[in-house]
Amino acid sequence: MVKSCIINAALSSTLAQARHKDAVVICDANMPVPRGCNIIDVSLVRGVPTMLQTLKGILNDFVAERYQVFDLMPQYNREMDQKIQSLLPQLPKGTITQKELFQVMESAAAVVRTGDMGSCCTVVLYSASGMDKYVSQFNCQFQEGEL
Repeated sequence: MVKSCIINAALSSTLAQARHKDAVVICDANMPVPRGCNIIDVSLVRGVPTMLQTLKGILNDFVAERYQVFDLMPQYNREMDQKIQSLLPQLPKGTITQKELFQVMESAAAVVRTGDMGSCCTVVLYSASGMDKYVSQFNCQFQEGEL
């Protein structure tokens, strides 16, 4: 379910085509992505864009009903885990193991590779229904200065 502002053509198209329950994986540049996945590489140089910038940009267009973080994130990147939780208080959170993550990547609408070089910076968003009540309930909006 797209709202409006992603200018990357491949990413915008993928978000527009996402259906209820489809997964969109956002990962750092260090994440090994299995062959055959629909990879959208938005990285430019080391650290650009960050995972958080990419997450916020996507959530300005995409309605997610829940999310999962890589299960090692709370242990190895507590600060990132806390930032994500503070950005998404209205969304149910879960964790995902590396084995499960690789399985989700293989069937995900997209695996979005950022320029982030952080440790364990991976989050999976699950598309919400396009019904107005869900769009309102799960809406996440970020202003330009917050990206």
